[in-house]
Amino acid sequence: MSALFDRRPAVDASVEASAASAVAAGRDIGQAITAPGAVGMHIENATLLSPDACPPAADVACPAGVFHLPTRAALFVGRDPELALLDEALATPGQALVHAMHGLGGIGKSALAARWASGRVGKNRPVWWITADSRAAVDAGLAKLAAALCPSLVTLLAPEQLAEWARQWLASHSDWLLVLDNVSDPADVYPLLSQATSGRSLITSRRSTGWQGIAERVELDVLTVEEAVDLFNQIRGGAEPADVAALCAELGCLPLAVAQAAAYCAQTHCTPREYLDDLAAYPAEMYAATEEGGDNERTIARIWHLTLDRLADDPLAVRLLLMLGWYAPEGIPRSLFGPLGKPPAVRGALGRLAAHSMITLYDDTVSVHRLVQAVSRTPAEGDDHRHTVAVEAARKSAVRTLAAAIPEDPYDPSAWSTMRLLLPHVEALIEHAGPETDTETTARLLAWTADQLSSTGPGLAPKAIALFERTEAARSRLFGAESAQTLETRAALAYALYRADDHERAVPLAERVLADCVRALGDDHDVTLTARLKLARMLRPARGNERVGALLEDVVARRARILGKQHPRTFQARKLLALNASDHRSYPDARSAMDLLDTLFEECRTALGADHHVTLSIQGERLTLAPEVHLMKSELGEMFEKFGFYGSADPSPDAMPGMVAAVKALGPTGMSNMMGSATHPDEAERYAAACERVYGKDHPKTLTARITLAGAYAFVGQGGNLSQAVDQVVSDAARMLGTDDSIVSTFRGLRDMLKQFPLLQTNLSGGLEELAARARQMSPPSSPGSAESKAEAIEPILAWFQSVRESAVNGTLKPSDMADLLNQAMQTLVAVAPDSLKLPLEAPSESPEDENP
Repeated sequence: MSALFDRRPAVDASVEASAASAVAAGRDIGQAITAPGAVGMHIENATLLSPDACPPAADVACPAGVFHLPTRAALFVGRDPELALLDEALATPGQALVHAMHGLGGIGKSALAARWASGRVGKNRPVWWITADSRAAVDAGLAKLAAALCPSLVTLLAPEQLAEWARQWLASHSDWLLVLDNVSDPADVYPLLSQATSGRSLITSRRSTGWQGIAERVELDVLTVEEAVDLFNQIRGGAEPADVAALCAELGCLPLAVAQAAAYCAQTHCTPREYLDDLAAYPAEMYAATEEGGDNERTIARIWHLTLDRLADDPLAVRLLLMLGWYAPEGIPRSLFGPLGKPPAVRGALGRLAAHSMITLYDDTVSVHRLVQAVSRTPAEGDDHRHTVAVEAARKSAVRTLAAAIPEDPYDPSAWSTMRLLLPHVEALIEHAGPETDTETTARLLAWTADQLSSTGPGLAPKAIALFERTEAARSRLFGAESAQTLETRAALAYALYRADDHERAVPLAERVLADCVRALGDDHDVTLTARLKLARMLRPARGNERVGALLEDVVARRARILGKQHPRTFQARKLLALNASDHRSYPDARSAMDLLDTLFEECRTALGADHHVTLSIQGERLTLAPEVHLMKSELGEMFEKFGFYGSADPSPDAMPGMVAAVKALGPTGMSNMMGSATHPDEAERYAAACERVYGKDHPKTLTARITLAGAYAFVGQGGNLSQAVDQVVSDAARMLGTDDSIVSTFRGLRDMLKQFPLLQTNLSGGLEELAARARQMSPPSSPGSAESKAEAIEPILAWFQSVRESAVNGTLKPSDMADLLNQAMQTLVAVAPDSLKLPLEAPSESPEDENP
């Protein structure tokens, strides 16, 4: 008899016989002996079996055609890497016998398993599919396998005995494939897998954890856009390709969502564009929609409901999932969730969501599929988890956690890095939540983000403008059109418009805001002073504007009286006042500005410290202005001042002859030394190092310091350091601001120009030589300003240029000589030459090979 049936109930140890020939019975009696030679038998039911009726499992060979697979394997796209991985494991001895394919519900785990398993069906190789979402379901699937292997057992054994017989068959045979689909708990399949080890098993599950020692994990991701489009077109062909791609992207390329959208479009004869429009206008209805006869439990609205049911014993996990719907899909900082509970509770809730493949968990961040997000923020009537109150509470929590991450000090060095982390999520929040939902917490979050963007540079100004406009509308609604909060935001908006080069809107708005501030808040209010300062900054480019100085002097005086002369905000105003002097483009004013900055720098360093952000700001302005002031003190500067060239858009023609004579008198030696004594850029190097130490390497202020350092290297002619500095600026700016930012393109052009320096020298040298030759061929001079005198003036320039070429050969070439001095000399010379002497700076190329950059 098979071991399967040699099972008798154990006798209850508490039942005893107390005398000779006595019988004690605890259960039904099959046979009893009460005395020597006395036998009593009792039989209630008996089935007489032949020895072959219930064969041992090990003795049964697999009949032909034993397989059970779902029919959905026919609709399938992509997944080549995963199919190849499973094929390789199947063909390689010693590879894992069990693979657990896990991923988000609707991602196509079952479709992939069915497609792969369908290719493994053989004549005498059983391939059996079991829905394994519970232990009872596993046993039911095994019972059906036993019936397929040995049909006669169906009338002989109970279902649980059939399941046990199937386990014994799997344990005693090889070359079989078992697919355990939709496993909810690894514990449900562990007994089977630990017993049946001689074949192959493929598991599909939403669970990403708990497989250690049981199976090798295979994580499944969404389709590519191209694969998703292919899947859509298999169901509903003939649609506009761009619209299909847009719809697939909106659905996150989730196979189930794409297939259901395609089926809905095919049934209702709607286009992908119409589906997208309906999805935006009626998300709850569209997520619940399916084709006629479709499974309502497999709609997008319901596909993750079962998972939430399993997580319902941890309310924080459900709350977190609903909150995650309001952020961007990728890079959600885990630190945001600190205020929601104790660290073990938060980690545990995130871990459970990750274990059920609802999120992907990294060391510092979280990511979530965009469709999971969309469903999470869409209230569903009758849904215990996604009712209106829960979704709205999750949105408010999402706002609070973002706002709580803002540094209290707006000048905190971490502010920039924090803004970079939060920006995608702030943008996602305002995209998904209408302006009518904005609170003061929302407005504070948006205003802070916009301030950080606006201070970064013109490339991010458009984003700052959009945030300021929404903040201004919210604060006007909440506090009134002339409240301090609203006026402060409006002043910031005006300056953001100015940074975006929209001066026509910026300056009139700034004028109105200042007038409103004076009327509503008074002259001494901090918002009024800030508005006045911003207006002065906008008016500064109009050189010689006396109003700018008056505005700045007013702010300095009021801040000194209210905050103190050495308050950081007073120092900032004083810095702008000093810089305003240099904007007049006169030598005395520029020298005066430098003297003021020197004094201010020492005061600020003493009062606030060398690493204070205001001290570093003043130091940077000094370094930026220093080359200009140094040039003014040189012979060339004095020459340009004498003849009225510097700062003049249209120098007087009467000055031209004098300028030519001065250049001639200067001679080659003077031309080489006309920059004066240049100092090594030690201070610029210290400044860049200080900014990196204080702000970090990925901060706009550090980037600005590196640009300043590059300028210092260029000024003193350290070509090797200049090239390295320019490369660093290009790399850092591209990483921080994006490859399309204007700073990146500008310094990329400078880098390319430095590489073309030898060719540039050749072209300029040839031009000068030809210019001198043509001047010598002119008729004898009739006046001091004639062609001959101009030709003579060319001679020292040409000699100087030859020395520059020699310097380039021996490695001592100064880029400042090439870029600044020669350019100014050439402009002067060309300006005084008659038309017959003027040469085009770029001659048209005769052939592509002869093309000169």
